[in-house]
Amino acid sequence: MAIDQPNPAMSEIAADARIAADKRDIGATIAKADHRMLAQDWRAAGAWYGAVGRLAGQGVAIIQGELLRARDAALWLDARYANMLLEGLNRVGLTRDERHPRFQQSLEIMLGRRTREPNYERFPQLPQTYYYPGTHYCQFADAADFAWREGLQDEAPAILAEAEALLADHATFTPYVDHTAERPQGDVHGLLGNRDWSTWELTDRGQPVPERVARAPRAHAALTAQMPLCRISSRAPSLMFSLLRPKSRIPAHTGMINTRLICHLPLIVPPGCGFRVGSETRHWEVGKLMVFDDTVEHEAWNDSTHDRLVLIFDVWRPEISEVEREQIAMLFRVVDQG
Repeated sequence: MAIDQPNPAMSEIAADARIAADKRDIGATIAKADHRMLAQDWRAAGAWYGAVGRLAGQGVAIIQGELLRARDAALWLDARYANMLLEGLNRVGLTRDERHPRFQQSLEIMLGRRTREPNYERFPQLPQTYYYPGTHYCQFADAADFAWREGLQDEAPAILAEAEALLADHATFTPYVDHTAERPQGDVHGLLGNRDWSTWELTDRGQPVPERVARAPRAHAALTAQMPLCRISSRAPSLMFSLLRPKSRIPAHTGMINTRLICHLPLIVPPGCGFRVGSETRHWEVGKLMVFDDTVEHEAWNDSTHDRLVLIFDVWRPEISEVEREQIAMLFRVVDQG
């Protein structure tokens, strides 16, 4: 399939400005996609052309020829992505014969060559980025199943002291969902740029931030010394203090990948806080580990007049073998190289 070289209708600076003013500006969106295509920023181009199709599907008016051009570009990019991914995996030695059966299935699902098995849970796993088949369904996992739980809980008072020092020093907690011009953004469940849910992160794209680790060394040591942290190129682990402001709520949403479980170590929990995963609601207890699948719909609230603070980190699902973990990590390294 061949496509014509795009000819953007406006500069990228102008497109960014118009999108910042109106995220439903479809003319600016297709111009943004065209500029990313010309820059050979293939993943961003695909995201922006996809946004054109979504806006048109929502009834935003667009010239039919432009819509078809965006569709053809998106299809070309999808085919290019699939070829890049398979060639990249073969190049690093992860050929079809070497792939774990579940990993191969996940790859076929990712590329649209296989559909997921039917799921009849009321609240199924709905990862936004990557689905791995054959994982055990849970909403909350039993924290007692994790041998490292007690060691982490023993560290809770020291970790709390570090967190309180950050709060007392007015450390900069930033919105968990922050603005970016790199990819299309909706309101992200009302969380975009919203400081009601803010974080102070010890990692950036999976790598430790030295100056932050220096301010919370006990927290970092407790997590990295004993946890089977989910390590995925440029994505995980995510180690952070999570602050939920008074009288605020994190709307129902799902996470990115289902190869991990999310862990909360509650540090400051005033009355009136709650957490729902799927059909089950629980309440944080200070110093008591909570483990859940964030690809199941979940939401949190703080109805009190005080801040709620938890330490968040992610671990591999225990049923995913070491071989599978290595292959999943390699997949995303190849993705990042493309």
